Amino acid sequence: MVKNSLFGHAAIYTLSNFSVAVVPFLLLPVLTRVLDPAAYGVVAMFSTVVAFISVFVGFNAHGAIAVRYFDSSTFDIPRYVSTSLLLLIISSVLMIFFMSVSGEIFTDLTSIPLKWLYVAVFVAFLQFVVKVVLVLWQVSKKPVRFGVMRLSQALIDAVSSVALVVILSLSWQGRVGGIFVAAMCVATIAGYYLIREGWLVKSFDVNYAKDALSYGFPLIPHALGGLTLGMADRFIVNHMLNVSSTGVYVVAVQLGLILGILADSFNNAFAPWLMEKLDGISHATQCLIVRITYIYFFSIISLAVLGGVISPLLLTLIVGPEFQSAGDILIYIFVGNAFMGMYLMVANYIFFSGRTGLLSVLTVTTGILTVTASWFLTKKFGLKGAAIGFMFGQLGLFLGAWVLSHFCVPMPWFKVLTRKFVV
Repeated sequence: MVKNSLFGHAAIYTLSNFSVAVVPFLLLPVLTRVLDPAAYGVVAMFSTVVAFISVFVGFNAHGAIAVRYFDSSTFDIPRYVSTSLLLLIISSVLMIFFMSVSGEIFTDLTSIPLKWLYVAVFVAFLQFVVKVVLVLWQVSKKPVRFGVMRLSQALIDAVSSVALVVILSLSWQGRVGGIFVAAMCVATIAGYYLIREGWLVKSFDVNYAKDALSYGFPLIPHALGGLTLGMADRFIVNHMLNVSSTGVYVVAVQLGLILGILADSFNNAFAPWLMEKLDGISHATQCLIVRITYIYFFSIISLAVLGGVISPLLLTLIVGPEFQSAGDILIYIFVGNAFMGMYLMVANYIFFSGRTGLLSVLTVTTGILTVTASWFLTKKFGLKGAAIGFMFGQLGLFLGAWVLSHFCVPMPWFKVLTRKFVV
C-alpha cells in the first residue's frame, strides 16, 4: 500500500513537472510560424533572464521551508513562511535597484528593454510565491493539489501566449505576456491559499531569516553554475552574433530538450531504486547497477545520434521555414543533453553520500571553463561553435561527476568491463 502510494505520488509530480517543461516545445509549431527569429530570440532571452534572477530572488528560502516543516517542535512554520516571504520582498527590491543601476548593460547583453527586465523580476517574484505553496503541498503529502496547480500554470501559459501572439498579434511581447499572465494567475491562487490556511502571520523573526539564509545562500553558487552550463551560451550567441541567431539557437535547444526530459523522467524512477539498493549493497548488486548504467549510457547516446540524423525531418514538421538552419547544430545539442542525462545517473551517488558541496565546486568550475570555451568557439565557428561549447560543457560536467561519484561511493566501473560476473 505504501509502495503504491509512493509510486502514485511520484507519477503525479513527474507528470505535472513534465507538463510545464514541455510547454515551450508544444508552442514551437505555432510561434516559429508567427514570430521571426529575432522576436523568438527576445522571448528566449527573457526566459533565461527570469531563470538567473530566480537564483537570487528569495535566496532559495523555499527549500529551507521544506526542511524545517518536519521540525515543527522547534520552528513556528507559519512564522517561518512569513519571514521567508519578507526575504523575498527584500531581495526583489534589491534586484530592481540593481537592474535600474545596470539596466543598460543588461539591455545590451539580452536585447530586452529595461521595462521588460523589471517584468522579469516580477515574474521571478511570483514564481517564488508559487514555489512556497508547492513545497508546502509536497511536504504535507498533497500531490493532487501540486499537480493541479502545475498543470493549470502550463495550460494558462500556453493558451494566453497563443491568444496574445496569434489573435492580438503582439509579437514577442505576447509570448512574454503569456508567461506573466500564467505566473500572476497561479501566484494569486497561491497567495489566497497562504492567507486562508493561516500560513501568513504579521511577524518577522531575525533568527528564522538567518536560518533560511544559511540554508539557501550556499546553494546560489551551485544554481548559478548549473544555469551557466545550460544557458550562458544564449548570452554569448546574443552578444557575439545577434538576437535572430539566438532565436534559431534556442529552437534547437528546445528540440534537444525532448531527450533531456526523457532523461530526467528516467532518473526520477531510477534514483529512488538506486538509493534503496545502495544501503547495504552487495558486490553482485553493484555489478548489476553498473551494467544497467552502461546500457543506459549506450542507449541515450544512440538516441542522441538518431535525433541528430533525423533532425532535418523533425524541423520540417515542427518549425517554420526561417528556423530550418537549426538543423546544422541539433546533433551537438542532442549529444549534450545525452551527457546531461548521464550526469544525472552518476550524480545520484554524490547525493546519496551527502557530499553535495562537491557538486557546487564542480558546477562552478565547469561553468567557468564552459563559458570560456564557448566564447572562443562561437567567435570562430558562429552558431555551431556555441552548440559544440554546450556539448563539451555537459561532457565535462558528466565526467567530473563520474569521478566524484566513485570517490563518494566506489563502484566496479572498470571491473565490469573486463570481467564477467554472475548476478
